[in-house]
Amino acid sequence: MKRLLGFVFVLVALATMSLGQAISVNGGSIQGTVTDPSGAVVSGAIIRVTSVDQGSVKSVKADSAGIYAVGPLNPGSYSVSISAPGFENLLVNTVVRTGTVTNGNFKLTLGKSSETVEVNAGALQVNTDQVGVSDVITSEQIKSLPVNGRNFLDLAQIEPGVILQSGESFDPTKAGYSAISVGGVSGRTTRILLDGQDITDEYVGTTMFNVSQGAISEFQLNRSTQDVSGEVTSTGQVLVSTNSGTNAFHGELFYDFQDHRALFARAQDGQDPPFQRNQFGGSVGGPILKDKLFFFANIERIKQDSSSVSPVNAAGLFSAIFDAYPTIPSPYRLTYSTARVDYNGPLGGHYFARVNYDVDSVSSNFGNGYWIYANRDNTPGYAFGADFQNGHFTHSFRGSYEKFHNLIVDKTTGDTSIYNGIPGFAFYNLAQKLYSGPNDNAPQQTFLSDKQLRYDGTWTKNKHSFKYGYSLNRIQGGGFASFFGVGPRGSESTATLLANCNGIAGAAPCPDDPIKGYHVNTLYLGNGQGSGTETPGFGLTGGGVADWREGAYFSDSWKVTPTFTLTAGVRWSVDTGRANQDLATPLCNTIDPTQVTPACSGTSAIFAQFNPAYGKNVHQPYGNFGPQIGFNYSVSHNTVVHAGFGIFYEGDVFNNTSNARTNLLQTGAFNVYNPYCSTGVYAVPFADGTSVTSVNGVSIQSLCKAPLSVSGPAFITLEQEYQAAARTNPLSSNSNYVGNTLSVNNIYGAPYRTPYSEQWNAGFQRALSRGAIVSVDYIHNSTLKIGQQVDQNHVGAARYLNTAAAQNAIATTTANFGCAGGYSSSAITCAIAAGALITDFASSGLDSGNQYLGGFPASYVGNGSLTPSTGAAFPGANPALGNGNFIIPIGRSGYDALQIVYKQITAHPAPGIENMNLQVSYNLSQIVSSSNNSTGDQFFSGLSYDNDNPNAYIGRAGLDRSNQLSMGGAFTVKHGPMVSLVGHFASAYPTTLTLDQQSPTAGIFLSDITGDGTIGDLAPGTLPGAYMHSVKPTNLGKYINNFNATQAGKLTPAGNALVTAGLFTPGQLSALGGTIQPLGTLPQTRALSNPALRTLDASFSYPIRLTKLREGLSLEPAISFFNIANFSNYSTGTTSAGILENTTSTGGPVNNDSGYLSGINDFATLSANRDQRGSGTFDQGASRSTQFQLKLNF
Repeated sequence: MKRLLGFVFVLVALATMSLGQAISVNGGSIQGTVTDPSGAVVSGAIIRVTSVDQGSVKSVKADSAGIYAVGPLNPGSYSVSISAPGFENLLVNTVVRTGTVTNGNFKLTLGKSSETVEVNAGALQVNTDQVGVSDVITSEQIKSLPVNGRNFLDLAQIEPGVILQSGESFDPTKAGYSAISVGGVSGRTTRILLDGQDITDEYVGTTMFNVSQGAISEFQLNRSTQDVSGEVTSTGQVLVSTNSGTNAFHGELFYDFQDHRALFARAQDGQDPPFQRNQFGGSVGGPILKDKLFFFANIERIKQDSSSVSPVNAAGLFSAIFDAYPTIPSPYRLTYSTARVDYNGPLGGHYFARVNYDVDSVSSNFGNGYWIYANRDNTPGYAFGADFQNGHFTHSFRGSYEKFHNLIVDKTTGDTSIYNGIPGFAFYNLAQKLYSGPNDNAPQQTFLSDKQLRYDGTWTKNKHSFKYGYSLNRIQGGGFASFFGVGPRGSESTATLLANCNGIAGAAPCPDDPIKGYHVNTLYLGNGQGSGTETPGFGLTGGGVADWREGAYFSDSWKVTPTFTLTAGVRWSVDTGRANQDLATPLCNTIDPTQVTPACSGTSAIFAQFNPAYGKNVHQPYGNFGPQIGFNYSVSHNTVVHAGFGIFYEGDVFNNTSNARTNLLQTGAFNVYNPYCSTGVYAVPFADGTSVTSVNGVSIQSLCKAPLSVSGPAFITLEQEYQAAARTNPLSSNSNYVGNTLSVNNIYGAPYRTPYSEQWNAGFQRALSRGAIVSVDYIHNSTLKIGQQVDQNHVGAARYLNTAAAQNAIATTTANFGCAGGYSSSAITCAIAAGALITDFASSGLDSGNQYLGGFPASYVGNGSLTPSTGAAFPGANPALGNGNFIIPIGRSGYDALQIVYKQITAHPAPGIENMNLQVSYNLSQIVSSSNNSTGDQFFSGLSYDNDNPNAYIGRAGLDRSNQLSMGGAFTVKHGPMVSLVGHFASAYPTTLTLDQQSPTAGIFLSDITGDGTIGDLAPGTLPGAYMHSVKPTNLGKYINNFNATQAGKLTPAGNALVTAGLFTPGQLSALGGTIQPLGTLPQTRALSNPALRTLDASFSYPIRLTKLREGLSLEPAISFFNIANFSNYSTGTTSAGILENTTSTGGPVNNDSGYLSGINDFATLSANRDQRGSGTFDQGASRSTQFQLKLNF
């Protein structure tokens, strides 16, 4: 309430004593200088701006410097009249764009004021005011460009540096949504505003709701140094304006139809999955009171019944499963609507109110084969605004409320159309792309609401235009997410292939049977609870999160001369509690001695045991000030140059907040899911305090090595018992509380700060001819203080060898092989002779605490029976602690791009062409990052490549595309159809080359090249994203051969530590297989290439004019082809994340496994990974589809 009262006070103060052009995020404006023929300013000129569509009139007087500003204005056509004594009247027809200052520099002609000169400024004009890099997609482009599914964010695809993403790629709740990556960073953080109000999903990113393409007037994308009035983002910002009614009734009705039997191309492996889409709707707008009150309404519906091709390799080990279940159903339903009323009212103001409602229902799988789930979203929204001008002051008010409610349930149970190997048990084989069983994201529901108030104002004084504003958001989230709640999940791989099929002695292995041929690698069990926080919200007892967001800004746009503008400003912003700043750091007196041996006592901070600097609360930032400065210089009437610099702060999605909170709370009904088997953990802590180590008399440890046919049903029983115990006492002690485990994973460290970017741009615009403009810009974006996880306890690091624990592990292993002598060299030699391997020693504790103890301290895993001397040989800096994976502000990324945009809007550009609207964009760029992920999602759970030196490896990020060429345009053939085109051509994504870590046991001796404790290290001599750049398909084989000649057989730092301690000889480790393993060589000369993107969409339409029935009435049939040339595009999932398999995994010196970068490169492998339709309407790069449309325009 205090914040709301404060907001009201600020509004009253600003509105009554405002210090002119309020373009901000609420519309556009016209600003300029009035001069005489000699260039001298004309003071006191009267400027009248009239809306062609709505008849509204705004009048201002130029000040003593001849400067004026009018705005904010709705996008559209305007007539500007300029009059002054002694000069002829000037009437200029111009266009106002969203988020853009329209050039209002006008030169008057001496003469009689009774005479008027009329000028048409044109639809395209150079920008003579702004210093950032942005572009507007106009209503003409929106209406004409072929966009499959009419998703409003897909409109950005013709802009340079933009990559379209399926919203489902970063969260299952976003199935059916699109996202746009700007500057090589995931679309999760791209800020999206509708009519000046933020509609970004604060929980997981991208938009909170879909907006109909038919409801949109214009669409602006800010790519660098956005306006000071923009919202919180360090990447890109989208400003969308909805349509308004006008003085003429207008609208459309349309019906789009697609069917796989009607001119579709076959999908991957020649499959023809069922598909039919019926999309229909319409819009209407017009006057209620002429020149005063207007309405607009739009509604659309999508009814889509579709299936996708199974990702299982049709020619791989599990081809029989593919043959029996070649497709996966994915029906989709969407109804979305928008209604708006505009009023030209008191104070010369413009007022509007808008309502929208979106209901989205889809069946999808989060990209994981037969793991299907059903997702439903309901999203109502309301917004209002008021814009008015008083002399040289403008005022703009906005308010809105949006709410999002999502529900996810599993859909595998009882569905006979999909493969479900063990009902109730989920398992997957990554290399073979087989995913079976219940989806681990179900059941789940998410709530989000955003209440917003905003004020923007300007004051034009002499040569200065001051701009200022304040915004307040109350953002609340909540929900229930019971991951692994429907069933347990296990993984399998070639490393878990059983020597005997189904465990039958003497039987041969059966690698083509995923159930009888493999044992589980890593097992996850869910406790059935679903709260992520202890705070009630939206009617639930837990799961609530909340934030007060505030923002304020001030800037001055100084017209040093009529052709040179210098702009400087600063923006302040704050989000409260996003890094759990409200929670006190856990104290040592909260450690449960029955769970773990205390590492400290009293009121000391637990986190200080990991690092003394971490014993404080996380800093709550209130000093995030982002300055900006730039200039815009009109070299001539058709050429401008500009440059700008600014600092922009990033937000933090609620998913990060809740994921980092649970382990800080002692009690609660929290969702708990921990890894077992591969982690060396075989005891499950139940809510009643017991520790369960067996199922029906069979130990969990032995089940971990049993065939899935045996272990799967047993693990289902175990999870059911685990969940029953949790239901009995849902508010029991949180087994994952840091005081119970003394381990930290994904928790904000005290030094955490808000990430921010330093953005630079410089470029020019030139009008080549009337209606043709080229823009050339250089963009640099350095993002700093990115949250990145680093293990402060350095578990597994080679320099922290616990000799006593190593000796215990050696003695245990040699005894298991019947050898006397404990940990002596002779005993080790005896064990080697008996067939011992390094994995046998590792299974007894000669390993990292990450593998042998699951990242926990020994006392936690052994329930008191283990000590540091009997635990892991490499337990970390402090053996009494486990992992210390804190999120700290050390991550960084850098984006550099040369962006060129050519736009042309012209009539009769060539013989036989009536008109043309064209945009061609080229982007030459590179983005590098220190974050260890392959998705470009640097603001979500980023890991480090090296815990000892987190920024040692900075390389190309996952969304780096060096070259991108995009185009979109439409032209009308004389007496013929309108032809519309959208095309994309982009170079391949990079891949990070890593060593094999399929079996993590003993990994520190096989693939921890740096000795920091992490395994599956970067391939030596490479940086992140090296493949397709420094290493290419033509020389990967050479790299592997060189690796085998120079690296294979060497000791890792962990191996050297054992030798230095006198525990092993190099020869013994080599005999045990405890050295860097040779890589499997290529089975052919050329390795698999990462795919480039090639797609071209085309539409052909012909209006049948029915003017005899009604003016403006037409019936327009159209046919559209998406990927008309049926270019073959392939997903980046062709390979298993750049893993270079070693000879142990491949079973020989040559890698004949499919699904790996260094494996088989043939048509079957490629075909199995051809792009296909995503969830909802997303289908970029998929096989050709054809759409038939009929539209009635009036």
